[in-house]
Amino acid sequence: MSGVTIFTEMTQLANEHGAINLAQGFPDFAGPDFVRQAAIDALLAQHDQYAPMAGLPALRRAVAAHEQRFRGLAYDPDREVLVGCGAVELLTGSLLAFAGPDAEVLLIEPFYDSYLAAARLANAPVRTVRLLPPNFRVDVTALRAALTSRTRVLLLNQPHNPTERVFDRGELEAIAQSRRSAI
Repeated sequence: MSGVTIFTEMTQLANEHGAINLAQGFPDFAGPDFVRQAAIDALLAQHDQYAPMAGLPALRRAVAAHEQRFRGLAYDPDREVLVGCGAVELLTGSLLAFAGPDAEVLLIEPFYDSYLAAARLANAPVRTVRLLPPNFRVDVTALRAALTSRTRVLLLNQPHNPTERVFDRGELEAIAQSRRSAI
């Protein structure tokens, strides 16, 4: 990633000043016994190498089965399921794939700091739309005004990060309709 994130800065400051680091949530206690036991079992079974880039086949099958069971969505675990190391990795890869100098990214403010860093890494122009206080509602008029024919990515997560707001069906439909009208 280009530059450093606020987490890097806050961790460095906490370390310099002997402060409690609230930026990343480092626990001051051991993890649950079952997690340690799972790690021990994995090492004893010689599962100590990098996983395949798409994720372990058993995990991809479990993800596909979960989506089928709970959402009624059928995915081919070998062609349509990808497991990554975390949201930052997967979102950065997505922005690198779909955004660029001629492909804008629209971010909903406030936003998690890695979103802007990833868009900059992709050399993509960034537009923003601020959620309306006090309930962090989507300003549909501002959203429509921010969308252009060059917008390729509207980064929207549900629940919203960092506000934890869950957008209601009406807002999501308005967002979808806004995108259709901009095309």
